[in-house]
This record gives sequence, C-alpha cells and structure tokens, in this order.
Amino acid sequence: MLLLGWVGWPRGDDRPELSVSLDGRPLATLAQSHHDRPDLRDGLGLAIQAQGFAMVARLPPGTAASSQRLFLDAAGSAQGIALPRERVGPPIHELFGQCHWSVVFELLRHAALLPELGSLMHDDQGGLGAFTRWVDGLPLLPAAVDNVHGFLRLDAIATPSGEYAVAIALPAPVDAGTTLHAIALAGGPGGRRVIPLEGTAPLLGETGLLLHGRPAVPAALPSPPGELVVQLRGPGGDAWFRTRPAQKSAPDFLDALRRLASGAAGTDVMESFAWLRLLLEDRLEALAPAAGPAESAMDADAPRIAVLHGIDDPFAARLAFLAAPEIERRAAEVLVLGPRQAASAVADIFLERGQVPTRTSLDLAAAVRRGTYRRCALVPIDAQDLAEAVLEDGMDALFARNLPGTRLPMLLHLAAVAGRIEGADAMERVTRLMQQGAGGIRGFGRMEGAAGQLVGEHLAAFWRRAAPAFVTQVADA
Repeated sequence: MLLLGWVGWPRGDDRPELSVSLDGRPLATLAQSHHDRPDLRDGLGLAIQAQGFAMVARLPPGTAASSQRLFLDAAGSAQGIALPRERVGPPIHELFGQCHWSVVFELLRHAALLPELGSLMHDDQGGLGAFTRWVDGLPLLPAAVDNVHGFLRLDAIATPSGEYAVAIALPAPVDAGTTLHAIALAGGPGGRRVIPLEGTAPLLGETGLLLHGRPAVPAALPSPPGELVVQLRGPGGDAWFRTRPAQKSAPDFLDALRRLASGAAGTDVMESFAWLRLLLEDRLEALAPAAGPAESAMDADAPRIAVLHGIDDPFAARLAFLAAPEIERRAAEVLVLGPRQAASAVADIFLERGQVPTRTSLDLAAAVRRGTYRRCALVPIDAQDLAEAVLEDGMDALFARNLPGTRLPMLLHLAAVAGRIEGADAMERVTRLMQQGAGGIRGFGRMEGAAGQLVGEHLAAFWRRAAPAFVTQVADA
C-alpha cells in the first residue's frame, strides 16, 4: 500500500513519527520519505511547519475483501479513512506527475528493492511502468559537459561491472546539508530496469560533489550501458536529471575518479585522499571474488586451447611460424590475441597450414555465458614462453601448464572490476599470476601522486587475492 500526504506540527518541535494501522492492527512500514511543503506555510501560519510524506506499508492478505478503516497516527493523533472497494483517484502515473519530484525519486529507489512495489516498474512495452513518463520527462544531459543545468561542470562515468560515478561542479560553495543520490537504469532485451546502487557516502567538497555507486545486487557481466537518474538537493535549490555515463575500464574509471575527487575537494587534498582511500577499501571488500584453492589439473584428454598473446612483433611472429607444427600437435584450437594486424599475421600462419581451427579474438563474456571452454584447458603462451619452449625443446612443459576453463568466470570478474575486459589484457594478467603468483603483482599502471599509487595498489590487490585460484596447473600424466 502506498500512502501520500502531509503532516504539520508546532514550529520548534520534532517532526512526529508516523505509523499506520488497519482496524487496530499495526502495519509494517517498508519505506518512508519526507519532503518540504513550502506551499502549505501561508495557510498554516508561522507557528506551524509542514512536510509531505510518502509511506509504503504491507497490507495483510485478503484486505481488499472487506471494508476496513485505515488509521494514520502522528504523535498520538490518528486520522482514519475507510478503504474503498475499488480504486479511486487518478492513475498512478498521473499522480506521480502531481507529486514533488523528490517523492517520485524516492519511490523509484524503494520500488527497486521492495517486491511490494515491483508492479509499479513494469509494463507491456518494456518500460518503467508508472515511472516511465516521469523518468522520460527528466532533462537528458551529456556525460561530460560544461555550463549546463546550472552546473559549471558535469562528468558521469561507468564500468563493465555496473559501477557509476557522477561529479558535479557548482558555481557557488556547496551548502551544508546538500545531498547527492543516483539510481541506475540498465537497458537490455527485456527493456529498462532499475538498478539500486550502494557504496561510500558522496564526497562534498568546496564547490563540487562526487558520488560513486555499485549495484546492490550483482548482475551478469559485462553490465550493459545504461543511464543514471540523479537527484541533487540542497538549501540552494534542487535538481533532477538523467545522463548516459561514458564507459571506461576499471583502471581508467578509478583514475578518472581520483582526478574528479581532487577537483571536487578543491584545495583540501587530504579530504579527497581520505575519501578515495575509504572508497577503495570498501570496493575491494565488496567486489573481490572469493578465491578458493586451485582446482586439480585438467587430465591429458581435455582439449588444449593454445592462447597466443603478446606476439605482436616480427620476431614473435617468426617464433610462431617455427613452433606451429608443435603447437598443432598439442592444441585442439589456437586463439591469437592482441592488436588486429599483428594477431591476423600470426593467425594466417595457422590458417594457411589448415591443421587446427584458429581465431583472432576471445569474447571473454560470451565464452563464459555459453560455457564454450568449460571442459577445456587454456594454455596461455606469450612471446617469452614461446622463445624458451623453442630453444629448450620445452613445448610439452609449456602445454602442461594450463588454466582450467572453469576458472574463466572468475577471470571475467577480475577483468571487469580490476582490469580490462578484453581477452588479450585479461590473459596477460592471468599469465603473470600463473607464472609468478601473488608476488609477481606489483601494481598496475603509472598513475600520478600518492592517490595514483593508492589506486594502483588497489587494482593489484584484486589479483593478489585471486592468486591461489590461478597457480600454475600441471596436467595429469
């Protein structure tokens, strides 16, 4: 049940607590939000202050079958109303058009989390149900733009794991009590759906604000590009808008977040650094995959997939030509990953020979979704591996080290939250883990300053934690 109304109380007193009952039986309040009603002040007098409210309560089964009285209690004063047998009033989407926008925004957040409100968000056209008209009526702002909607600057970014960040620079100092919230709208074959976000409290700087959020409920990777519905409220005024964040890999996203935090905090370097450190600590604990012990090695009958990566110069291509017969003898398939031109040149070596299927790309997300390599063993081979194997007659030993296909979902997760989701980048990182373990991960990227080092160490920590799952695998004889 959804209740919309307002409550007034003597100025100087605390706002009364609201509760709902049905014929004397208290109802569970699932969600409640409040907003100012300046339009009521003149009529109520200076001695009274008022706020509007929205409440979501759970009705007992069978409530609609009989006429009952609903009571709203505010500090001991109860107001009763008989529940009608049929719906009265305007359709819900028209009612939302008459409500304060903060009410609709809060209801949208509640509807994403509460099954009791789920019916409000769906329709036969794949839209957002009763919220469609309100959401579509919000201004749609670019992901990066100056001097728009009363802001000096707006930046919105996202990652393949569904994380979002929005930074707003204001033309005046940020007032105390200013709040910044966002809701994600993900697209897809079934239409738009609401993704509730959680995370560290926003950074409120001198003249800027920065919000980071991640999905409250993990979803399939990669997360499709979507929109943000943003609410900025403060003593200086309120603003609501939509934006479609620019997609970035996790390292680029966090590097941008570092720069945006510095800009929002202004001259207070310690404030932005402390906020970033807290965010990264929270992010690591929330998003690091659980790394159990390494799986037993794939047996010798499991198909071997030779994954050639980092073979992007003429010398490496020559090595691949020399090693091709030995690779074909052991591999059921060859994947060549890397820059298109270099990968195609190496793949042509195998295609001209025509001994095994050869491809020049690895869609990691699709492979995980379809289970393409679940029963296979992937053998990552870079230029250095190949050179050593050719010179030392070590091809058998090279193919004995493998990555079970059942570990690809974890690799996809790591690539989404702490790397780049492209197959070549993910394979390069996991190869380093397989060869050197956690000790071989010394930080990724060359980001500037103490905050840059903090981000680099944060990214490396994901891979270090996952190291036990990617230790060198040796095939059973």
